[in-house]
Amino acid sequence: MREILTKNSIPFHSIYLIDGETGVEYVSKNYSENSYDVNVITGMFKALETFINHLAYSDKYEHLQEVNFNELRIVYERYNPAFGKKSLLCVGISKKDEDPKIEHAFLQKIVIDFYNVYEQVIQHFQGDVMPFQCFFNRLEEYQYNWNSDQKNPSFQGYSSPQIVKTQSFPEFRGFQRISD
Repeated sequence: MREILTKNSIPFHSIYLIDGETGVEYVSKNYSENSYDVNVITGMFKALETFINHLAYSDKYEHLQEVNFNELRIVYERYNPAFGKKSLLCVGISKKDEDPKIEHAFLQKIVIDFYNVYEQVIQHFQGDVMPFQCFFNRLEEYQYNWNSDQKNPSFQGYSSPQIVKTQSFPEFRGFQRISD
């Protein structure tokens, strides 16, 4: 029998889902009493990855995987669905309670789940993060249903929501002069 862990047993202080190109935060969840300025931290995640790429001195783009500190680990998990599609970055600030491979697998499941739910919204993203805020509840649910006893963490008792569809707006054709 697998034990469902308590609220504070998730191995992360916080998790961020971020646009892979711009660093804009789609949605995030803080699981601890530590508070982080979301706007500063998500921009820093992307800037750090870009900086590492410039230091790599290679033709191929280097992806940052993790940054280790004494009591924290910043874990990066990138999802590139297909050529020509927008990439996602899932970043977790880890408590270093778990094996990094398990933390990466955990974030990978989250980022793929997020992409599967919001694929159309992500591909047509123009700055409005409101459609993604429903995923906050899903991130909250992960803390109760996470089980690290396996190499591949499971999320028990939670099924995927329906694909999110956004309303389409008429095409903008410029301003019109209103005559008196």
